[in-house]
Amino acid sequence: MSVSKDQPALTIPRLYFKLFFFSVLSALSVEVQAQPELDFYSGKALFEKNWIPAPASTTASDGLGPYYNARSCNQCHPDGGRGSKEQSLVVHSNDPVYGQQLQKFAIPGIPVEARVEFDADQEGGYQIIEMHYGDLENSVLSPRLAPSLHGLALLESIPESVITALADEEDSNADSISGRANLVADENGSFALGRFGWKAGQTSLVKQVARALSLDLGLGNPLQPSPYGDCTEAQSQCLATPDGNSAHHDDLEAGETVLSLLLSYISGLPEPSQENADHPTVRRGQKLFNQTGCADCHLPEIAFGGSVLQPYSDLLLHDMGPGLADELREGIAAGSEWRTPPLWGLGQQNGEYLHDGRADTLETAILWHDGEAAKAKRKYERLTEAQRSDVNTFLDSL
Repeated sequence: MSVSKDQPALTIPRLYFKLFFFSVLSALSVEVQAQPELDFYSGKALFEKNWIPAPASTTASDGLGPYYNARSCNQCHPDGGRGSKEQSLVVHSNDPVYGQQLQKFAIPGIPVEARVEFDADQEGGYQIIEMHYGDLENSVLSPRLAPSLHGLALLESIPESVITALADEEDSNADSISGRANLVADENGSFALGRFGWKAGQTSLVKQVARALSLDLGLGNPLQPSPYGDCTEAQSQCLATPDGNSAHHDDLEAGETVLSLLLSYISGLPEPSQENADHPTVRRGQKLFNQTGCADCHLPEIAFGGSVLQPYSDLLLHDMGPGLADELREGIAAGSEWRTPPLWGLGQQNGEYLHDGRADTLETAILWHDGEAAKAKRKYERLTEAQRSDVNTFLDSL
């Protein structure tokens, strides 16, 4: 091997060092590339993890409750999807004694708040029984199913200006549709756009996750640090239970790492994709869906910054009439107002449609629409049976 006078010979030790140096750089590059995937699967493990009451032999997993609706995120959102009424129906309230939700379970040593019994003969298909603390002071209740989490990060990526530009609060075009953005006050009294939840009551994905950790699992976290979850001052036994705060979780029950990894998993859940989009029946159904006016609120596309999403929603509040009203306000949302739910992934459901699962079929769900959706419903009712079937087939393809 010839050696230039200007280039010293590469000795064996220097060769080893050079090979070692580039192998380390390569390993670091692989680690950086793999980190999002690692965080996703770590978050998935936390999402599926069953929490236990405190105190426990492992401080990394305790803190459940005292009141709770599930032991894991996955119990209400199986594989990140939408659960059944039996699994994931949560009864929202705004009561000084019972709190923001009626919890279905309690840790040993304290009484369960109440039980939800499904009964088709009852209004809404359910009744609340065995209420431990007596009657509600605020009798307004709102049963709601835990929605699918797929594609939520994409909905969060839509600029606020794009959503607010879709609003027509004064119905300036006289089409009887006057969607408006929900405005939600934060802890400082400032208002922000709500976009998550059945009434768009949460302004960001991290706040939605933190709220679920607190209310549904009773886990104190960076945004909602109380280890007692939804316990109120009237529930003294609940407030006297041991907490699960630990050094593993930043002196919380679910610390910053837990919250961050859960967000990595949920943010990585892709939007549902349409099936059989070019099938003649699906194409006919989509055309009728647009012609009836369903697409005026369930927007097929939202475009921004070179991206196009197909959530079939405008993410705005609409008055859906008295039949679906729950009279429970969130932000500026009135009792009869609901955020247009995205329809992507609708075909993966098996009945139990609408916010509380009251509708067994897609047709029944459509016929519950009223208020701003009354005109579209009437057009749907005037379709032939075959045309309705085409619309339903299209919806099942989403």
